[in-house]
Amino acid sequence: MNYTEARAYIDSMERFGIKPGLERITKMLAYLGNPQDKLQFVHVAGTNGKGSVSTMIASILSHEGYRTGLFTSPYVLDFRERFMVNGTMITEDEFAEIMTKVSTVNDILAKSGCCLTQFEVITAVAMLWFVEKNCRIVVLECGLGGRLDSTNVIKEPLCSVITKISMDHTDILGDTVAKIAVEKAGIIKQGCPVVLAPNQCDEAMAVIAEKCAEMDSALTICTTDAVKVQSMTPTVNHIYYGELRLMIPFAGSHQIENAVTAVNAARVLIQRGLSIKEENIAAGIAAARIPARFEVISGKPLVILDGAHNPDGIEALCNSIDTLLDGRSIIGIIGMLGDKEYENSLSKIIPRFSRVFTVTPDSPRALSAKSLAECAEKFAGEDVAVKSFENLKKAAEKAIEMADETSAVVVCGSLYLASAIRPILIDLLKDKN
Repeated sequence: MNYTEARAYIDSMERFGIKPGLERITKMLAYLGNPQDKLQFVHVAGTNGKGSVSTMIASILSHEGYRTGLFTSPYVLDFRERFMVNGTMITEDEFAEIMTKVSTVNDILAKSGCCLTQFEVITAVAMLWFVEKNCRIVVLECGLGGRLDSTNVIKEPLCSVITKISMDHTDILGDTVAKIAVEKAGIIKQGCPVVLAPNQCDEAMAVIAEKCAEMDSALTICTTDAVKVQSMTPTVNHIYYGELRLMIPFAGSHQIENAVTAVNAARVLIQRGLSIKEENIAAGIAAARIPARFEVISGKPLVILDGAHNPDGIEALCNSIDTLLDGRSIIGIIGMLGDKEYENSLSKIIPRFSRVFTVTPDSPRALSAKSLAECAEKFAGEDVAVKSFENLKKAAEKAIEMADETSAVVVCGSLYLASAIRPILIDLLKDKN
């Protein structure tokens, strides 16, 4: 099959939905020769910050000279973003070739009643490609949860990393932070060290600590006590972390926490026998790139795109708005999925908007723009206009038209929205900067 056919095959698998469990992916990888057993991993789970932390760790390892794979989800701009080696995406031809192999096995398994999910098939593709590319290390981001996520088919990682844990996917992972933490802690393997991101709630901390004790896994609990902030802007944070000076190319105080987590993961990897210089830790973080993380699309007018899509992510976005955009009126473009805690998120973000434009993300799980507007109105001030748009471009055009030097446009609520609206914004703003 060619790339178009390979993508069509993958897209057709959305109907299988989310089915936690390791039995199906184990069968698939066994058919393919268990490629995961030929690789070494840094395994990353958590509710928020997984993508940023994974990208920073992979960039650090690449700067040290290790051939480093990076598997993340979901993508923002291009489906192939999920599969990277040293910052370069899988080619269309490579994806088509490997997808042909995987689909053949998938069809065999389906005939026996073993129907893999889309993410499980994507995981299999990643494992084969990373082996083909002779990766020394793979930074592997969980898709959902951890314990029953298809990435947890791996045996012993060099290091497990758990980012901020909060409420998300409660229908699958559980309705308390403690229950969700149990799922995240499922990636902890016997004797393998664990790095835990800063500022966890007590319930999550207790679950992780107990699991590490049970598995005899050394636990590094990160803190920001040694952080000294030099400057914070809408595009970058300059900090000292102890003696290490860092330029973090992502805005917001939560990204400082993510950088601290990545630094500690690198230092644990040094203890595990890898050679990583401090200057390459700093250089790797400075070179990390990921779209839709408080991304400044334009300076005049100021237009910011953020993939925040759950209450904890929205709260981090709110903190960034309060810190970095203080004094500006905010025109918000927001679209959310119906299976998220959208009312909780709206209660946090809507009071910060002077105008609200709701849109419908490109997903079968999307909440309609009209329904989102009705909910947003509950939290908007009396003088704040809430308007729904069925067309993303029209919403973007109106927001940009209204923006001036005293305001900012902030787009948030869903990575599906970020993926669809980013090229629209870039096109609309190309002649303004």
